[in-house]
Amino acid sequence: MLQGFDDRGFTERVLEWIPGADRVQLRLMFGGVGLFEHNAMFAISVNNQLYLKADSETRTEFEQRGLEPFHYDRADHSLTLDFYQAPPEVFVRANAMAQWVNRARTSAFRAKASNAA
Repeated sequence: MLQGFDDRGFTERVLEWIPGADRVQLRLMFGGVGLFEHNAMFAISVNNQLYLKADSETRTEFEQRGLEPFHYDRADHSLTLDFYQAPPEVFVRANAMAQWVNRARTSAFRAKASNAA
């Protein structure tokens, strides 16, 4: 568990750290909460973990740090999504949260644009 965060209200506390949280829409999914902006999911909050959207331009940063991808088990199969654990410093330094969330937003917007094309 992350220091300073408990099971109750984790997503709300994450939102306190996210720049532009007033633009974030929340949707229940994957047993947690998807965080969206302009209908593009940039983060998942589940089981007291924050996962951030990655893509071909940002995935290596997560992997080099040993941050795990989001894995979801369904009754008939498992899914691994292109969302990775947020690095621990995002819960300590507001500028780190802003930097990583903005990368995740950019990745989500790129994915949405490529799916629309």
